[in-house]
Amino acid sequence: MAVFPIQTHDQKAVLGAALSFSILATLAVSLRLTAHAIAHKKWTISDYLIILACVFAVGLQSISITGVFQAGIGYGHVTEIALRYGLEPITKLSQLIIPLQFLWVLSLSCTKLSILCLYLKIFPIRWLAWGSYATMSVIIAWTIATILAGCLICRPFAYNWDKTIVGGSCGDQVTSFTVTGIINLITDSMVLLLPMYPLSQLQMATYKKVTLITVFGLGVVYIPPISTHVWFVFLTNMARTCVISALRISVLSSMDFADISYTLPQANIFSGVEPCLAVVLASIPMMRPLLGRSAATPYGSGKTPVNSGSKPTGSKGAGEDGFERLDDDTNRLWLRPMGLQHRADASALRETMHGDGSDSQESLDRHGRQGTHSPGGIRVKQSFNVTERAAT
Repeated sequence: MAVFPIQTHDQKAVLGAALSFSILATLAVSLRLTAHAIAHKKWTISDYLIILACVFAVGLQSISITGVFQAGIGYGHVTEIALRYGLEPITKLSQLIIPLQFLWVLSLSCTKLSILCLYLKIFPIRWLAWGSYATMSVIIAWTIATILAGCLICRPFAYNWDKTIVGGSCGDQVTSFTVTGIINLITDSMVLLLPMYPLSQLQMATYKKVTLITVFGLGVVYIPPISTHVWFVFLTNMARTCVISALRISVLSSMDFADISYTLPQANIFSGVEPCLAVVLASIPMMRPLLGRSAATPYGSGKTPVNSGSKPTGSKGAGEDGFERLDDDTNRLWLRPMGLQHRADASALRETMHGDGSDSQESLDRHGRQGTHSPGGIRVKQSFNVTERAAT
């Protein structure tokens, strides 16, 4: 078996991208699971799916590395390799393209399903749930169709790498790759746009909502305990993934299977980077517990809360929302207004006279002691709820 020396820029580029993004994806999933352990949070189906996606993505990159050393990816033209090393490396490269395609679609589909499962858990909105299920169906159908296309585009199957088989034929493989890439970009857009409307309804500063919606043009879920800055990183990575997907489609159209070793490197890099980056961005929102308590505030705005140790005078020392952070040791109990759920009780006060013992027990209970003159008027009582924040 031939072992190709690492000499060309294309070879180094494929190896560098494969190694660095494999490590990045593995590290992201590891940090996500570590954050769950810190928060004492059980794994969900979203976590299992992202683990599968990471395994498929790293497997894809492993095949790319094997292709560089043993099949001549990026080494040179097919004719050059055939003259120096024979046809065995070209045959092996044609064989490796099949699992590369399968691992690519499996990794991306698992990542998208993981994100959609997260939407279902966070958003108790009926239409968004139906939209998520519909998108899941499209993704699953796209995955099955892509795998079937890879298996059936050449008949018999061995004709993918053995062109000497009599009567064998292949369809347009470049067109097949391009079509699957376009559908992938469409499903990306569906996943990212689903939570757009809930994002627009967030109780946050207007300029932040405008920035999130108009600058990035993408929807994303919002969880109050997660810093706004983390979501900016999340959105930026999502935008980058869509860009990479679009660039991959452009590169695929320039592939030539007659000179596969020379035209494959760029498409191979984009096909490997896309699923790895998707795994990373899907894991970022789950890393909040790693940032510690100071990374988020009960106000949900990313501002540093006012020190509750100092006694406020009037409105001084209070946050913009009119509340101060409780001076306690826990990060699980927050005092926060409940919006329209506030309850106000009003009662008319009747003046009571002292001396004849005629004060009713109701008057005694209301005024606290007998013999007190209470002015007439209305008493308003407002209640707040103290809720326990679920661990994230």
